[in-house]
Amino acid sequence: MLVTSIGSLPFVDVDQAIDLIFRSCPEVPFWPQLPNRSFPEGMYVQCLEGVPAVRVDTDAGKVYVDTDAVEGIEGFYEDFNNGSSDSFSISEKRAPGFYRLLERLPEIEDTTKYVKTQLTGPFTMGMGLKDEKGKPIIYNSAYFDIIKKALRGKAEWMVRTIRARRPGKGVILFFDEPAMVSFGSAFVSVSKEDVISMFDEVAEGLDALVGIHVCGNTDWSALLGAKIDIINYDAFNFMDTLFYFRSDLSAFLARGGIIAPGIVPSSAEDLDRTEQDDMARQWQTAQRLFSEVGGSEKANWLATTACGLGTLSEAHATRALDLLRRLADAVNAS
Repeated sequence: MLVTSIGSLPFVDVDQAIDLIFRSCPEVPFWPQLPNRSFPEGMYVQCLEGVPAVRVDTDAGKVYVDTDAVEGIEGFYEDFNNGSSDSFSISEKRAPGFYRLLERLPEIEDTTKYVKTQLTGPFTMGMGLKDEKGKPIIYNSAYFDIIKKALRGKAEWMVRTIRARRPGKGVILFFDEPAMVSFGSAFVSVSKEDVISMFDEVAEGLDALVGIHVCGNTDWSALLGAKIDIINYDAFNFMDTLFYFRSDLSAFLARGGIIAPGIVPSSAEDLDRTEQDDMARQWQTAQRLFSEVGGSEKANWLATTACGLGTLSEAHATRALDLLRRLADAVNAS
């Protein structure tokens, strides 16, 4: 079993966060997103750098789209169509953890198998990013096309940057989709076909194992039908829900799909009452359920925390990753 985590951590010191990551997830280290450091490190602003018509008010903690603005759109499409990945870079100011991780990776060179990176997913970005009138940008088809292409371009930039710095390692990229818990509700008028299409548009053909992370329950058929490699979900709280979509899940696994269960809880309350034996039982339950749908050992070789840890205290985040490490050590020793 390999283990990694979702991305966000509560620290403000980048090296302190990476020290914890190297101790707990040396085989699949991830770069730490540290929103407590500054507003530009939040999951929306971080991924919108250089995107035309995006307005960021750091003092007010606000980001929105000015749909009347047209400057830069033509150049944006030219860069995208020309495959200019550097035009979609994320600066060190917005993602210091990404740059520092790459600098420090030689410290665990002999242990690392994959480098894990992450971006906000298209559905969550489309629902969370609003226009100047407060309407989710996912309902503005012309501008949402820019968002999808921006995320695709940034994903390509991230993967190329990692491979250039660590050419001998695999790459895992997760699109984080917390807003998918609202998909299918009366408040979201987006079809399953459109959701699958947007995932395919940003993910298909990337030179990495591509996953989607959802920290809750959703209509799993939309994810299982997309052209992705990994589904990562909150198995601590919603273990059984994925298996309600038995035929979709079996088809996903049959074509080589991987399920990465989020075994370790990501809330302070659950962490306070969870011990290593509880994690072992959770993993055994996952193994049993996967075997019932024809999952092989390869189908669930990656485990994570249930969600990001950025809203926790430093002590609770440390406990979560320590539990994850101890789980991996126990499983791999058995």
